[in-house]
Amino acid sequence: MSETAMQSKKSWSVIFGVLILNVGLMIANYGCAVSMAGDLGAMQADQYYVLCAALGSLAMMLVLPVVGRLTGIFGMRNLIILGIVVQTAGRVLMMFSATWIPYAAGYFIQGLGGGCYTTAAYVIMAGAVAPQEAPKFFGYIAVATSIGSMVGPILVSTMSSMGGMISKLAYISNLPFVLVGFVMLWKGCPNQKTPGAGKGFDYPGLVTMVVGLSCLVLWLNLGNKMFQWLSAPSIILVIVAVAALAFCIHREIKITTPAIPLRMFKNKRLTYSFIGAMCASVYSTCVASYTIMWVMYNFSTFPGATLYNGTASLMNHIVGLILGLFLGGYIGKMFIKRFRPFALLGNLSFIIASAILFCLRFTGTAAQGNVMAIGNLPVGMILIWLACAIGGFGFTVSNSTYPAFWQTNTPREEIPSGQSLYSFGSMMASCFFGALVGVLMGTSTDYTIAFGASLAICILGLIFAIVGFKFTPEEIAAAKQAK
Repeated sequence: MSETAMQSKKSWSVIFGVLILNVGLMIANYGCAVSMAGDLGAMQADQYYVLCAALGSLAMMLVLPVVGRLTGIFGMRNLIILGIVVQTAGRVLMMFSATWIPYAAGYFIQGLGGGCYTTAAYVIMAGAVAPQEAPKFFGYIAVATSIGSMVGPILVSTMSSMGGMISKLAYISNLPFVLVGFVMLWKGCPNQKTPGAGKGFDYPGLVTMVVGLSCLVLWLNLGNKMFQWLSAPSIILVIVAVAALAFCIHREIKITTPAIPLRMFKNKRLTYSFIGAMCASVYSTCVASYTIMWVMYNFSTFPGATLYNGTASLMNHIVGLILGLFLGGYIGKMFIKRFRPFALLGNLSFIIASAILFCLRFTGTAAQGNVMAIGNLPVGMILIWLACAIGGFGFTVSNSTYPAFWQTNTPREEIPSGQSLYSFGSMMASCFFGALVGVLMGTSTDYTIAFGASLAICILGLIFAIVGFKFTPEEIAAAKQAK
């Protein structure tokens, strides 16, 4: 089905297929945070939680810059199939791992698979609806993201608590959603291949990117744990990372058929959206991972501790679910006028949410036996729910409007490559933020350090948003005349 036909007929099978596929992907991403914390603890490998989480983000990050090129080679539909198969294989390996090394390897493999189709929702939806409707339907993607993010931890924790084979199957609990979604969008999913896309593929650029980013992530995560910062392994990793990334960037900018389309960053709207996506990802990482770890370390002795653990990020997703139904459509009706104020408010909500989470350090700790509580309800849980409710607003704004913003001046044929770079920003932020938190925390279990780091990064993000989230005077004037 052509793009024009899809837009005129408004294929609801494709639209709902995209949304269900995204629900399955989010179940995988958010559910794994719950199972990983418990399973690494059972393996007596708690100290490797941050490293394992970073490896999953690293895998997706390595795939995303080349997804646009891979789409041209294999076709979107075939790439989704490949992603689902690889993701499932990695999760099966996690199911049957008894030690943390193969477990981490499985998490890395499933991240590679997830990276193959994590951009599919926005790319397919952008082709299925008219450009002026994009914020509205991107808002529906935010709703699907919230549903998957809520269902994932609850479903996985419920299945894990049953023990036996049911607990193992929790790792592939996302598969039914992914398969149903894919079947629904099968006929309407674009699968065009770009003639000659496989010729002249820049393998040196791809390899040097993989080597450079991998060395950098390993250095940040293993430094001062498996080797000292000033030791020979540390120095070698830094030298290799810097040399490989410098070569990669220089090459990708110069050659005509790059594996990683860095030249797209000449589009300032994509660049500022990329930065905005990074800040949103930092906040989301805190919500998805570090609030859960904070609850586990501080509220395990309280009645209802399991409920607290399962609902740590719940308010973020409830707000996203509600606002996603109408906020994108509301902004999209007067996008040029409404985007900037809502985008700035969204960034501000991340700052406020991170600041509230940082205040958890003043509510006492289980280790010291001075946790502040109102009856059996820890004050810290109230702060977490409040922070997640406020941050949920920014979560919805970023998912609904950032892609629509950079797509306003991007040719349709370049959207797959642009979306892969945009999503790369999210994964890169999650990966390196996890590594940064590992460095800042060392052997500490005080996860408010992560919330403080998120606060500082989101403040910088607001500054970039003020500078870059704007339209030209000509576009504003044209929008006023169009009323």
